[in-house]
Amino acid sequence: MAPRRSLAWIWWLAGGCAALVVIAVIAVVLGLGSLITTFQHGGLSCLPSSFPAYPGATVRADNTYVGSGLPPGDTKECRITLESSDSVDTVTTWYASHLGSGGWTVSTDAASGTLRFRSNSAPSTFGTMELLGRGEHTEIRITLDS
Repeated sequence: MAPRRSLAWIWWLAGGCAALVVIAVIAVVLGLGSLITTFQHGGLSCLPSSFPAYPGATVRADNTYVGSGLPPGDTKECRITLESSDSVDTVTTWYASHLGSGGWTVSTDAASGTLRFRSNSAPSTFGTMELLGRGEHTEIRITLDS
């Protein structure tokens, strides 16, 4: 009669595989959570990294257009909509000061309340910002052409 072989290695292999699956699931959940948080706070937006990010604002929409249908001379258009719980006046003041001191030239169109801005380092990069009061929060609509 042949000696009986131990099957303990199968249990060790199954336990190791189960541990790896649990670790992979945790890593995916944490990675997706971090990615979503980064996106909600504008970390993956189509705006250049030099463009100031309003503190606490969340991204509602982020669209990039490339190719035909853009204004003459443009190769890309970025449209992003942010939301903030701050008032329109607070957001306007913040952007006017931070754009003006951060490598952008900014002007305000008093009639429409629109901010116009242009990059000092890349003059062909310019855009507009509309700040709209929406009850208890402010909607920030940014269009950037480059």
